[in-house]
Amino acid sequence: MKITFCFILIICVVDAKISYCNSSTDLSDSLRMLITTQTAHDQLAETYQLIRKNRIELDEDYIPLLKEFAGKSQRVNYIKGEMQSYDIIGLEYRYQEIFDTAYVYHNKSLKLAIQEKDSTQLFYNYNNLGQVFRKQDITTLAIDYFHKALEISDAVGNLRSSSYTMNALGTTLILQKDYNRAMSYFRQSSAIAKQRNDMRTLAYNYGSMGEILLAEKQADSAMYYFDISRDMLVQTGSDSGMGVAEHLIGKAFLAKKDYTNARSQFQKALAYHIKSEDLRYQAYCNSYLGKIENETGNYAEAKKYFDLAKSQSEQVNSLKNLMEIYSGYVGMYKGLAQWKNAYEANEKRHAYADSILNEKSKKTIAALEIGFETKKKEQQIELLSAENKLKNQRLRVGVILLIVLVFIIILIFYILQIRKKQALLKQTDLQQQVLRSQMNPHFIFNVLGSIQNYMLANSPKEAAGYLSQFASLTRATLEYSSEDTISLSDEIAMLRNYMELEQIRKPGIFEFVIEKDDELESDFIQVPPMMIQPFIENAIKHGFQNIDYVGKLRLSITDKLEYVEVVVQDDGVGIETTSESSKKHRSMAMEIFEKRRKLIQHKFNKDFIFDISNLKNLNPETSGVKVTLQIPVLDND
Repeated sequence: MKITFCFILIICVVDAKISYCNSSTDLSDSLRMLITTQTAHDQLAETYQLIRKNRIELDEDYIPLLKEFAGKSQRVNYIKGEMQSYDIIGLEYRYQEIFDTAYVYHNKSLKLAIQEKDSTQLFYNYNNLGQVFRKQDITTLAIDYFHKALEISDAVGNLRSSSYTMNALGTTLILQKDYNRAMSYFRQSSAIAKQRNDMRTLAYNYGSMGEILLAEKQADSAMYYFDISRDMLVQTGSDSGMGVAEHLIGKAFLAKKDYTNARSQFQKALAYHIKSEDLRYQAYCNSYLGKIENETGNYAEAKKYFDLAKSQSEQVNSLKNLMEIYSGYVGMYKGLAQWKNAYEANEKRHAYADSILNEKSKKTIAALEIGFETKKKEQQIELLSAENKLKNQRLRVGVILLIVLVFIIILIFYILQIRKKQALLKQTDLQQQVLRSQMNPHFIFNVLGSIQNYMLANSPKEAAGYLSQFASLTRATLEYSSEDTISLSDEIAMLRNYMELEQIRKPGIFEFVIEKDDELESDFIQVPPMMIQPFIENAIKHGFQNIDYVGKLRLSITDKLEYVEVVVQDDGVGIETTSESSKKHRSMAMEIFEKRRKLIQHKFNKDFIFDISNLKNLNPETSGVKVTLQIPVLDND
């Protein structure tokens, strides 16, 4: 009965269709019931995902539920759930800018991740701790944590995480005004983002690179990067990202004193920030709009913008922006010749400047304390590690001896395998030579018969030319029979010679054409010799047997990088209609070819694929045979 009840609760949470799940309170109660009743780790993992999935609907109950989940995970020793929930709680407090509490929860998660040696969670913890300190302008600690996160992501080969962390490092270095190092990290992050087609990270990198150029008074170059960033963000559909992009373009126009375009850009940015409910950036935009109205002498409008920006900055406790706003008030009151108000505004500006200095001093002290505590923990970890080394020293020596013994056994086995393989290759070479010797006499016999017929039927002069051509072919055949590989150009020349001789022997029986790629570098491509000739011989001798038309033979050669594709196609009688003696001859030729093909595959460890198609089976209106060979390109060494 209890299992059924839990199942109903899960359905309620996922679908939100059951009556008692119609409100966020019902949803919270259902999830709380699951947390209370479940003990199995896999069930708790599902509940954790449900809590995360319903973050928006849970609203104010989200963090309390995560805390309850962390407590339950601790009680049932579900360490993964405990450390994940601590990290997400820290993330939520960081979003609310409650940085001290965020640090506490991220650190709790970090301790468990170190204990479990969970590299993925360690990366998240270090990265999130870096963000906590970056948001508070405690750049030294932020950079330290980001470097730790980057070391982990690089070690496990997680390009996505490395790209994100490099972006965060670059952003932090901008705060330190270390623009060269920042630019280097943005470029590294961009290279990975391009490789992964990660448009969002790439857009943020370009925006940040533009900020560096703007800080270096290169407004036009900055504008170029800002425009690219905005165009990319349009594709991602990110309102918050678009708000920042329009905001940055506005800053570039303002630096160029193009107040009309600057005003337009900040108003566009403001619309995006209102939509995403980002009060801090709304305050920035209103402050900049106030400055623009100051510069153009519209002091009444300037005051409206400054007043609104001041109210928003106070809500988010942005001391730096309040200082900038009171600086704007000073300019406005000077323009209106209201000297008393200008003086009071200037006093306020100085007060906020002092507050910023005090805040910075506190953060510096806090950074030193945290740095000291971190170092202390690292030293404790090193001490424990040293003790473990001493305890395990004897065991390690035994393991090393065992490894050495296993290595020696493997080495002996490896040497024996190499010797066996070498012997097999020698045997293969001998088999290749035997098979070639089986082919060569057969080939020479046919051609000598052709010469005899021609000399009886034609003039001695023409017969002498035929004999010279045959001598060239015979010399090439004998020479290549001892080679593992020959150039593709030599193979083509030999085939052309053979087909021309066959045309002289059988005038008017067939025509042939050789087609090859224009860019085919046949002189540099090495292939096994005499693998194509048997199929051409079959086409001429058997395919064009007893036909009453001029047969057509096509040899097509295409370079496919790892192999050469050769197509031999005729329009002869086809396979099924050939005589029994022809079939027997083909069977012998195919048997020899197949043995050579397998030996080549074995020796060079490369695929050698071929296919024979009877064209009539594919189309009853046609006849002939199509042979497709994928001959591997071989190394001539």
